[in-house]
Amino acid sequence: MNLNKLFPLLATVSLLFGCASDKSQSQSQTQTKSAPASTPAPAEAVPGAKYKTDDGRVINIGKPSASPGGTSYKNPHLEKCWVSEGFNFKEVDTIYLAPTLSTAKYNEKGKEDVMVHDRAKEGLVAELARLLNRRVLATNVVTRETDIKPGARVLKLENTIVEFAKGGGAARYFVGLYGGGQPVLRVQGKLTEGDKTLFSYEARRSGTSAGSRMGGVFMKDEDIQSEDIRSMMLDLTDFMAALAGKYTANP
Repeated sequence: MNLNKLFPLLATVSLLFGCASDKSQSQSQTQTKSAPASTPAPAEAVPGAKYKTDDGRVINIGKPSASPGGTSYKNPHLEKCWVSEGFNFKEVDTIYLAPTLSTAKYNEKGKEDVMVHDRAKEGLVAELARLLNRRVLATNVVTRETDIKPGARVLKLENTIVEFAKGGGAARYFVGLYGGGQPVLRVQGKLTEGDKTLFSYEARRSGTSAGSRMGGVFMKDEDIQSEDIRSMMLDLTDFMAALAGKYTANP
């Protein structure tokens, strides 16, 4: 065959195949862009862990993770924190704060030990009632069953002291800065409606405040533990208020 005739023929065939390939690729790209049905739906957004409180503080309630029957939060201030599926502390009618229970082992023969222990039981309920009312986390917060209004939807919040130590000023004198001699308080709590648990938590404090570490030797054991109770209940009610929508999410 005459090569002068063959080269133009090959060029024409190559051009035709190139156009066909470009057209096919363009159609494929167009189909990919116009077929959202085949694209997986985006995952649901995870709630932020940080919130700005009504008094200007920024708190961290911890990142949520799936847990049997609900959601667990890795809260930096609570040992454990779990919320039942579908519950968020919103539109709560009545919270009944039951008397604090205790399973902690301590020197029950020591007069001061008993006094500090009993004050801790009372202080937990009193501080929790004050902060729940301040954050308006329920229409009514009661500490006696007789104060529950007829027909009210009642959620019962019960706390149990599972670890307790009175502490001691002598030990704080030498190693108080490092935690020695500080009172210890570990509490487990649960919020229930009938037989169903809606929320549970565990928290521990032991001389949390700077004052108890720097000048704890000059403080009474019960005063240090009162500060620990305030710290514990503050973090607890902050968590509840954040889930109730009382605080603004802080990116």
